[in-house]
Amino acid sequence: MNDRTFPDKADSGRIVPRMAPFQRTALMTALAIAAFTMGLMPVAASQWPGIASFLPVYQATTIVSYAIVAYLIFGYFMQTRLHALLYLWGGCVYTSAILLVQFFSFPSAFVHDVRLLGGTQTPSWLWFFWHLGSTGMLFGYAWSEWRRRGRLVAVPMAAFRTCAALTACVLALSVLAVTLFHDRLPVVDIAGDFSRITRSGYAPLIQVIIVMALFMLWRATRFATSMSAWLGVAIVALAFDNAITMAGGARLTAGWYVGRINALLSALVMLGLYLKEINRVYLRTTAMADELARANQRLAGEHARMLSLFEQAPGFMAVLAGGELRVQIVNAAFKRLVGDRAVVGLPIGQALPELAEQGYLGLIEDVRRGGRAHVAAGMKLSLRRGVDASLDELHIDVLFQPNAGMDGETGTIFIQGNDVTEQWRARREVDRQQQHLEDLVCERTRKLEDTQTALMHSQKLEAIGKLTGGVAHDFNNVLHIINGNLDLIRMFTPANEKVHQRCESAQTAIRRGAKLSSQLLAFARKQPLQPDAVSLPDVFASIDLLLKRAVGEQVDVRFVACPEVWNVLVDPQQLENVILNLSLNASDAMPSGGTLLIHVDNVCKEEGEFVHLAFTDTGHGMTADVKARAFEPFFSTKGIGKGTGLGLSMAYGFVKQSDGHIDIDSEAGRGTTIHILLPRTDGRAAEKKTAPGLAIQGGTETVLAVDDEQDILDNVATMLRDLGYKVLTAGSADAALRMLERQDRIDLLFTDVIMPGSVGATDLAARARLRHPGIRVLFTSGYTENAVMHNDRLDKGVNLLSKPYGRAELASALRAVLAGAAEERETGIA
Repeated sequence: MNDRTFPDKADSGRIVPRMAPFQRTALMTALAIAAFTMGLMPVAASQWPGIASFLPVYQATTIVSYAIVAYLIFGYFMQTRLHALLYLWGGCVYTSAILLVQFFSFPSAFVHDVRLLGGTQTPSWLWFFWHLGSTGMLFGYAWSEWRRRGRLVAVPMAAFRTCAALTACVLALSVLAVTLFHDRLPVVDIAGDFSRITRSGYAPLIQVIIVMALFMLWRATRFATSMSAWLGVAIVALAFDNAITMAGGARLTAGWYVGRINALLSALVMLGLYLKEINRVYLRTTAMADELARANQRLAGEHARMLSLFEQAPGFMAVLAGGELRVQIVNAAFKRLVGDRAVVGLPIGQALPELAEQGYLGLIEDVRRGGRAHVAAGMKLSLRRGVDASLDELHIDVLFQPNAGMDGETGTIFIQGNDVTEQWRARREVDRQQQHLEDLVCERTRKLEDTQTALMHSQKLEAIGKLTGGVAHDFNNVLHIINGNLDLIRMFTPANEKVHQRCESAQTAIRRGAKLSSQLLAFARKQPLQPDAVSLPDVFASIDLLLKRAVGEQVDVRFVACPEVWNVLVDPQQLENVILNLSLNASDAMPSGGTLLIHVDNVCKEEGEFVHLAFTDTGHGMTADVKARAFEPFFSTKGIGKGTGLGLSMAYGFVKQSDGHIDIDSEAGRGTTIHILLPRTDGRAAEKKTAPGLAIQGGTETVLAVDDEQDILDNVATMLRDLGYKVLTAGSADAALRMLERQDRIDLLFTDVIMPGSVGATDLAARARLRHPGIRVLFTSGYTENAVMHNDRLDKGVNLLSKPYGRAELASALRAVLAGAAEERETGIA
C-alpha cells in the first residue's frame, strides 16, 4: 500500500504530476468500462436472447470471487490492522451471502419452475441489497480513509469480531426482509420488469452512494497507491453496472447482461487487486524478516554495552523496536517507574496497556511513521507502578527519538525522560496561588468599576435633581400667579358664565402643570412627604378598580403577596401615585395586551429589612441604552404626545426619598421587572382617611401674609380680604419682623418658605411665636428645600400649602390651621 507516486525533478514544473504505470493502467481500464457501457446505453432496453448458463455461471463466479476477496482481506487486515479494511471485509461477506441467497430465489435456478426461497419480489430486492452492500463497503472504506488516513486497530481480533457480528445482523435483517416480510415490500418487479426500482428512487440512491464513495476515495488518497487506484476501478464498474441496469429496466435486456458483466468485473478487479497485494505484502514481510535478523545480530553485540550505560542513567530509558514496538531494553530507572512488571519483550501496548486510552500509543506510532522526534515537558501520565497497583498520576519530561533502519523506515524508538511529578505539583501550587491573586485583583477591579459607574450615575441624577427642583420652584410661582388671578377674575365676574368657563379651562391646564411640577419635585427628592405605616395589600385593595380601569381590559393585572407581609413607612398618597404610574408604564409596554404581575414579599438585606414590591410585565422590554436612561426626567420612548417621561423618575425620587431602593431588570423582547425595596416598619397601618371637601369658609382673624413675589402677595391679600380676614402684608422676612413688633395681635402668619435675606422662614416663625405666643403658622412654597423638611420629610407639626393653590384650597388650609388643637402649638414650629 506504500507504492505512492511522487513527482520527480523533471516534473517539478508540471501542473499535474506524471502518473505512475499502475495509475495509467487503472485509468485506462476505467475508461474502457465507461466507453463499453456508454456505447451500449442506447440499446440497453433491447431484449437479448436468453442464455441458460449465463446466470448460474455469473452468480457462482461473483459469489466465489467476493468470498475469496473476503478471505484475503481478513489475512491482510491481520497483517496491517488497517481499520478501513473492516468495511471491505464486511461488505464482501455480506455481498457474497446475499448473492447466494439471491441464487436460491431465482425460479428454475436449481429445480425447474421452482423458487427455493422468497417470492416474486425477492430477486429484485436482493439485487438492491447486494448492490447496496458492495457499494456501502466501498463507501465505508473511502469514508474511513478520508476521516483518518491509515487508522490502525489496537486490538485486531476484537474489532474483527465486532465487524463480523454487525455483518451477520445486517445480513439476517436483509434476508428476513425479503422472505418473512416479502408481502410488505413495495412491488418493484412485474414479470421481469424491474424499472420500478429506478422510478422509486432505490436504484438512484445506490448510484448517489457510488459517486460519493468515488469522490471520497479520490479526496482521501488521490489514487496514489495501487490499492486505491484499483478500488476506484471497482467503483467505476459498479457505477456503470447500476447505470446500464437501470437503463435496461428488465431481465434479459442488453442493460441487464452488461450490468451483470460489470458487476462481475468489479468483483474480479477486487480479487486480482488483493491477490497482488497479498503477494506484495508477503514479499515485503520476507524482506523485513531478513532485515530484522540482521538487526538482531547487530543488537546482540551492542546489548551488553547499552545495558551498562542505561543502568547508570538517572532518568528512565527504553528502546522500542519492530513494527509492533516491542520493548527491547529498559534501564533501572524505567523499572522503578513501572514497578514489578515484566515489560521487556512485549509490545508497548501489552506491556503498558493503560497507555492506549491516553494517546501515548498513537503518539509513538506517529513518531515511528513520521520519523521525527517528539519532545514534551510536563506530560501527564497515568501509570500502574506494579502488577496489581492502582493508577498513579505522574508528570514526565520525555523524548521520543526515532532511529531509521536499513530500509529507511524507523527501526527503533529511543525513549528518555524524567519523572517531574513533584516539581510539577509545586509549580501548579504556585500557579494556583497566582491565579487566585489575579482573580482577586479582577474581582476588586470589577467592583471598583461598578462602584464608579454607580457613583457617576448617582451624581448625574443628583445634578438633574437639583436642576429640576429649581425649575419646579420658579414654575410653581408662575403657575400660582396665573391661578390666583384667574380666581380673582372669577370673583369679580360672578355672573359671566363664559368667563368662568375660560377660567376653568385655564385652571385645568394649571393643575396639569402643577402635577408635572410635583413629579419633578418627587424626582429631585424635594416633595414634602408625610410618611405613615402602610400595608401594601390594603393599598392595592383600595385602588384595585382604579388600577384596572387605568391599564385597560387587555392587560391582566394580578396581585400576589406573601403571607404576613410587613408594613412599610411611606407617604400613602405618593405611594398610590407611584403604583399607578408604574402600572401605566407597563400597560404602554403591552399595546396588544399581556399580563402585569405585582408581587410583594419580605426580604432581609445587610442594610436592614425591606418589603419587596415587583412590577413584572410581558411587554417589549428595554434595550441597554434605554435602561441606562430610564430614570431621567422627560426621557421617554413613547413618542410625542404619548407620555411625559416622568413616571419612572417620580418613582425613583419617591423611593430614594423614602430610604428605599429601586432597580430595573429588563431585556429587549423579554419584558420588564421594576424592583422596589421599601423599609419595614413595626407600626400599625392606619385606616385610610377620607379627604375633606374644599368648602369655602372665611373668617375675621388677622393674617400676616409674607412673600417676596409682589404679584403673589397682592393676589393672596385680595383673596384673604374677600374671605373676610384682616390682612397685613410684607415683601420680606425683615419687613414681616417689623410688622410683628408693631402689631398687638396677629392670629396667623402665612409665609413663603424660600425668601431672600438673612432671616429664613423658620426663623421668622420662631420669632413670631416669641412676640405672639398664640400665633399660628402656615407655610407655602413651590420648592421647600430643607427649610421645613429633614430627612426628606416635613418636620413634625409643620403646616404646608404647596403652590400653586386656589381660593378654595387657601380658605380650607387657613381654617384648618386656625381651628387646630393645642398640641399643634407646642411642636416648636407651628
